[in-house]
Amino acid sequence: MDLRKRLKVKKGFTLIELMVVIVIIGILVAIALPNFIAAQDRAKLSSVKANMHTIQTTAETYAVDFGGVYAPNMAQLNTEANTTGKVYWKEFKNPFSGSTGSSFAWMGTNPNASITLNGTSAGTGAPVTAGAVLYDPIDTDSSAVTSYTKYFIYGGEKNVNTVILDKGEAFYLTNQ
Repeated sequence: MDLRKRLKVKKGFTLIELMVVIVIIGILVAIALPNFIAAQDRAKLSSVKANMHTIQTTAETYAVDFGGVYAPNMAQLNTEANTTGKVYWKEFKNPFSGSTGSSFAWMGTNPNASITLNGTSAGTGAPVTAGAVLYDPIDTDSSAVTSYTKYFIYGGEKNVNTVILDKGEAFYLTNQ
């Protein structure tokens, strides 16, 4: 008879036990998910900063090849790098959208627009796309010949039209 009782006894989890486990897993996910998303955003911003450095290296290499004068825009950097046989252009990807190329991963300047950083004007250029790198050359020659001898490189934050900030100040690369 003991054998029959043992066969009829079913072992398993009760509904309450399963619900408690599901609630605990839900709490752990609620704690971990924001940290995971924040880590992803930090990684994407680091990728944008790496792209900024790549553009800075490309601009400096261009200036060495062209007598210390910087390119008037990123399209010129791309064209010169790919047509002169001096392959110093690297096509990179926008970490936020996954897109490559002009207007997505890198942007030229628009002299009719202005970049505002921390409430003050920081020069001219196109509004910054999230994750894109903006190259903004400055013409410091007062003669009729245009020669760009100064530049700023900005990176787009997660939000559109917002540049990357570091300790509350705009993060940019420049040759000055």
